[in-house]
Amino acid sequence: MDLSFILNELGENRSDYFNAIAPPIIQTSNFQVRKVDELRDLFADESSGYLYSRGINPTAEILREKLAALDRAEDALVFNSGAAAIFAAVLANVQADEHIVSVQKPYTWAQRMFDNILPRFNVDTTYVDGTLVENFAEAIRPNTRIIYLESPNSWSYALQDLRGVSELPAITA
Repeated sequence: MDLSFILNELGENRSDYFNAIAPPIIQTSNFQVRKVDELRDLFADESSGYLYSRGINPTAEILREKLAALDRAEDALVFNSGAAAIFAAVLANVQADEHIVSVQKPYTWAQRMFDNILPRFNVDTTYVDGTLVENFAEAIRPNTRIIYLESPNSWSYALQDLRGVSELPAITA
């Protein structure tokens, strides 16, 4: 598929959006449902239509289609916020009694998860100055499951050496 087509046209059914050149961004809308059975079906499987725009909505569908095409993938997963994406990624990969190494002063909601939510499950987080790969290497424990990076960092805009951190000895679960 041509890159120009993916970026400029894929998924953008202009007739669905009053022939707008660029589809409008749909952020906060409920969608009309004509029958109770249709509403039940949407609650059971929202992928069959639109229910509430904080979940699946036309804007997110266009983005999913474009991202999947760019990666030559079957589909893509998108979230309604950065916090939701971070929570899903971390919670899918960490279990009780495991450890996370994080860059200092991460995004506010990431830090709240690390400091307030995960400790309830005995998941510990060590914060390091992310400007040196050695800091990550020194913080890794036998039960370390995740190294959390933000490059640039949310608060300081400091960069991490992504390649250097990715080349650290593998973390085993």
